[in-house]
Amino acid sequence: MNTSASGDSADEAPKHGEILKASTPGASQVELGMSVTTLDGNEIGTVKEIHQDEFLLKRPLARDLWVPFASVFSLEDYNSNFRRGPARKPSVVLNLTEAHVDSQGWRHA
Repeated sequence: MNTSASGDSADEAPKHGEILKASTPGASQVELGMSVTTLDGNEIGTVKEIHQDEFLLKRPLARDLWVPFASVFSLEDYNSNFRRGPARKPSVVLNLTEAHVDSQGWRHA
């Protein structure tokens, strides 16, 4: 006699191959003055202003850009890994390389 559960529990489980929405950092995690880097490790500027869905990227040799939080890959905080040296603010890491920043169609400040 088969005592396994019926198909009811399978209906409640997530479907195989389903893509879950990732949680990206938002306005509450980003701070003014944080450095902004790209996936290839290049620092491209700092956070100048923060709005609900985007932040203003201050770039030293280019026009400032409004970057949507959907383009943030992660926030990196290296302070917990180092016991010596000056403290560094966490940095915002974008989900693209430096070469692709200007081709995103983000609005200029």
